[in-house]
Amino acid sequence: MAGEKIRKVFFLLIFLVLLQLLPLNTAQAVPSFARQTGMPCNECHTVFPELTPFGRIFKLGGYVLSKSSKPYEFPPPLAGMAQASYTDSKGLTSGVAPFDSTNRTTDRINLPQQLSLFYGGRIYDKIGAFVQGTYDGVSNKIFLDMTDIRYSNNTILWDKNLIYGLTVNNSPTSQDVWNTTPAWGFPFASSSVASTPAAGAIIDGALDQQVGGIGAYVYWNNLIYLEGTVYRTARNGITKPLGAGTTTDQVVDGAAPYWRLALEQRWKNHFFTIGTYGMQADIFPAGNRSGPTDRFTDIAFDAQYQYMGTIEAEHMQDHMQMGSEHMAEEGKHIITAHATWIHENQDWKASFPLGNTANPSDFLNTFRMNMNYYYRSHLGDIGGSIGYFSTTGKTDPLLYSSSPVDGSRTGSPNSNGFILEADYRPWDKTKISLQYTIYNKFNGAHSNYDGFGRNASDNNTLYALVWLMF
Repeated sequence: MAGEKIRKVFFLLIFLVLLQLLPLNTAQAVPSFARQTGMPCNECHTVFPELTPFGRIFKLGGYVLSKSSKPYEFPPPLAGMAQASYTDSKGLTSGVAPFDSTNRTTDRINLPQQLSLFYGGRIYDKIGAFVQGTYDGVSNKIFLDMTDIRYSNNTILWDKNLIYGLTVNNSPTSQDVWNTTPAWGFPFASSSVASTPAAGAIIDGALDQQVGGIGAYVYWNNLIYLEGTVYRTARNGITKPLGAGTTTDQVVDGAAPYWRLALEQRWKNHFFTIGTYGMQADIFPAGNRSGPTDRFTDIAFDAQYQYMGTIEAEHMQDHMQMGSEHMAEEGKHIITAHATWIHENQDWKASFPLGNTANPSDFLNTFRMNMNYYYRSHLGDIGGSIGYFSTTGKTDPLLYSSSPVDGSRTGSPNSNGFILEADYRPWDKTKISLQYTIYNKFNGAHSNYDGFGRNASDNNTLYALVWLMF
């Protein structure tokens, strides 16, 4: 049995190495966006998946910018991704997921952590898509992952360029182009098996792939972005395909509106953004499909600063507006800083009468900030990040009850800590990351937080990742 596992791991490693040795001019060797535009990945990304200013315009433009004059792409814009990781944290086992079927959720080695196939690019004319199908090595399941299908066009309003469009997506904030919102925020990858705090806002990933939404957006003069999207549970009806492969455990009653406003200002090669986003969702208690609901109201504020080396500002402005000329060469130094604050009001109109919560209403505050630095050299992109995270909220001993590892002895959701990460991108489509997460407080306490002797520091996590795009 052990020999069979070793053989599987060996052949998978050989497969991943061969992917990297493919000639760079083959259709399978580069991500589909780069193949479609004829541009290298670092035009759109600092170190993927974080977006550059041009990458934001490419996404808002519907993923359709192409070197081809045809209204469609041939061959189809397909791409792939493979992630393999190692996690070291207290309580994990030495197995290899997905081959160790008895301990997948505690196996240190995830080989693979994820395998994904993308349709990424133009569908026809002004319609494009980012569609990700994923195999998760820990859950051993295949599902429709992040999906964003767009129609986009542009016009002139008050003598300034206006981009406008429609988005159909399955994860709130996945359509956003600033890496401050939850779907594409830092850390851009994390362990699938390490313990994480119990509390989180609804907008902070709880509805990913469980809803489907349609929205409209405008972006005027590279300055003002405004969007509104309405989500429904991807359980039946027209939104059902957007939740393919995902078990729906957060059932939304009716529609859940989402809003987004952002202001971006450029000064030479410096980009400053401030914004707000949020949503309101009425959700049935677990196991219910009718009757009273709990209401979650999330209001968030965010900010981003990005320094893009020695970009020629005027050339870049023309490229961002017209989408037809090649962007000037970027500088060697790239700095990005992100911050977001989310306040969630929780009205337990259904759960409190059922005895599921100790309070008729609660709240959560989530704060995250990080700074990334990357240096582009002839040996590849080298850099790293430092981040801080904090969740605070109202004590509720029923909502956050005592249990081993994942529970709270105090009934408090409060957690905070730091994330340190080093990244190396030796080739255009490969990233190697080493990440360390440090917890100062976990589920309400620094020591014996779960009531069974586990300390916050026991959840400190070393995480190593190899991330391949092809």
